[in-house]
Amino acid sequence: MIFPRNKFSLGSSLSMIIALLLFSSCSTSSLLQRRGGYMLARYEVKADRPEINTDDLKNFAQPKPNAKFLGLIRPGVWIWDAASAGRDNGTKRWIRDHMGRRPVLLDSSMVDNSMRPMLVYLNNKGYFGADISRKIRYRRARAFVTYYTHTPEPYTFGNINYDIRDDSLRYFIARFKSIPLIQEGSQYDAYKLRDERERLAREIKETGYFNFSREYISFEIDTVSTRNQKANVKIIVAGNREGNLSDSMPDITHQRYFVNKVYIHSNYGDVGLGTQTETDTVPFYRKSQHGSGVPSFFQIYQQRLRLRPIALSRSVFVSPGKPFSQQNINLTYNHLQNMEISRLVSVSVNPPENYAAIKPPGIGLLDYDIRLVRNPVNIYTIEAEGTNAGGYVGLGSSISYRNRNIFKGGETLRFKVRGAFEVEPTYAINPGSDSRLFNSFEAGFESGIDFPSLLMPFTIKRLEKNALSKTTISFGLNFQERTLYKRYVIYLSFGYEWKSSPEIKHIFAPVELSSISITRDSTLNLYLSGMVDPRLLNQYTDHLILALKYSFIFNNQDITTSGNNFFFFRMNMEPAGNLLNLYSNMAESSQDSTGKYQLFGLAFAQYFRTDLDFRYYRVISREHKLVYRFAFGIGVPYGNSTVLPFEKGFFAGGANGLRGWPLRSVGPGEYRSLGGLNFERVGDLWLELNTEYRFPIYSFLDGALYADAGNIWLLNENEDFPGGKFKPSRLLKSMAL
Repeated sequence: MIFPRNKFSLGSSLSMIIALLLFSSCSTSSLLQRRGGYMLARYEVKADRPEINTDDLKNFAQPKPNAKFLGLIRPGVWIWDAASAGRDNGTKRWIRDHMGRRPVLLDSSMVDNSMRPMLVYLNNKGYFGADISRKIRYRRARAFVTYYTHTPEPYTFGNINYDIRDDSLRYFIARFKSIPLIQEGSQYDAYKLRDERERLAREIKETGYFNFSREYISFEIDTVSTRNQKANVKIIVAGNREGNLSDSMPDITHQRYFVNKVYIHSNYGDVGLGTQTETDTVPFYRKSQHGSGVPSFFQIYQQRLRLRPIALSRSVFVSPGKPFSQQNINLTYNHLQNMEISRLVSVSVNPPENYAAIKPPGIGLLDYDIRLVRNPVNIYTIEAEGTNAGGYVGLGSSISYRNRNIFKGGETLRFKVRGAFEVEPTYAINPGSDSRLFNSFEAGFESGIDFPSLLMPFTIKRLEKNALSKTTISFGLNFQERTLYKRYVIYLSFGYEWKSSPEIKHIFAPVELSSISITRDSTLNLYLSGMVDPRLLNQYTDHLILALKYSFIFNNQDITTSGNNFFFFRMNMEPAGNLLNLYSNMAESSQDSTGKYQLFGLAFAQYFRTDLDFRYYRVISREHKLVYRFAFGIGVPYGNSTVLPFEKGFFAGGANGLRGWPLRSVGPGEYRSLGGLNFERVGDLWLELNTEYRFPIYSFLDGALYADAGNIWLLNENEDFPGGKFKPSRLLKSMAL
């Protein structure tokens, strides 16, 4: 490595740093001289009331100390101090500039200035007449700053009244469904007043008052004529002053606006169009508008029609004759942007060009221009990858193709071919049976089509307006060659995905069909034939799965802020084989030698499986979080099955579970393997508890301390897995830590 004017090895530079740290002077006077003052080691805020948010107050504190490594030490400052000792040279300067961090020094004027915004914050929270003091302590060459709050009893909101100076607005405001953010008796909060102002302005504008803004809303706060620390609030909603908000102008009625015409430029700015300006226009009428003479929208395109109007109509929620609605604009934007063919969507709203001539008296008209910039339609991808899944280390590659507009309706066609060679661990029962380096092979392809809407024989209006709804059809083949068996999997699925609210997501697959065929070698057959319980034999036997799946996901994380606690919850439910079993009973189908019904020569699985994952994220500060996780799952075979299929069993261990254990190496229960084949272990019952503390280590590097506990169990006794059955009395003893 070469540095300006100095050439030395990395080892010598590290040695020099260590020597500097060991032998540089650590006296207070020398540190003060090198640094140029006291280093700010820590600052804190001590509030005299527990309800005061000290994290908010800390945001105003200046300057900020240097970041700590693991919250304990500042290695960058150490290096900077060490490289500043003694005679200066180019090497030391390079170390200071590239490996060190200049200490943040105490600036008493900045400390004093920080108290001003803190005081404003406290007053905004209702602590009128509050005060802030500070104390600086010095120890060696470091300074410690503490801010103290001195607050009286906070004011609370008293009477809340409205002064609405536009009669037309009074009708709508009285019918708003959202709850006001300020309530009588709650603590005074100027920030909530600000948010209430925004809420009112947003609600009023949503009813068609296009030009309404928050500047028409003001507050009068009265603390003089009240007692017991009360603040009466008058919310003033002013009338229109034709663009002049001066109090000297008389109030007039606000104008309500309606949709005039909607124009959609469906291939705006497409590559390859060049300077071509010739366009074609296609009017589109919804069924309810046939015969009205007013199109739902006009589609404007160049060269040829690349998106069908009927497909666009499912994503457009603004209609001629309807009042202006920002929510409908947002729905339209989100729906169009949700299509993979869309790269950029813009919606502009303006009065018509001949506005004065066509404007009806007393109302306003607006034209909507929707511009859609498309992504490239065809995407080809070639990938090479290293794999490490469940102890199988190997190399793989894949080729994929995507068409983002296969039926000219924003549908996405997916196709992927993948292959991988892996190194499978050697089994003790037959060591050296396969001397190949890559003794495991996997190949397959997957394909699917995603529709940007819910394909149903009927319409659900509530779901129709969901921006993230889609329908997915998937099909795939997979082949695995292991040292002991070969597995062939064919699957087909059809499902829906939608959001019923910003926090809640649903995934529903009414059909998920899988056919699994397994060819065992003689070694595996010999081992399975010697087992008392047929559990493993059934799991390594050909079978068919016809399942219905539903997932409910709740996540109330607010991505606009990092300071709030939040929950994540996911629940999956999966019944399988019930329809096939009902049909087999009604048709009196024949059974195989084990008494199982078959379809196309394969025994079908019948079971009910459910699992849930609950996580609570507790925010200690903006950089420190505690995460608590509880996960549970159970699968019950019945009817045509005596055990869960291997693919549907639960497992423990691995990077996403019990992190101290290899994948699928734990359990079931208290069972311990004493040799033989080391099968991947699956169970009928699964329980996992995790606690994790996340913290910053240094700069962009974060760390975590965690504790995991859990296991899998069987629901029934099994002689081949002694101790594997779940017993509540031995739950704690059977938990893996």
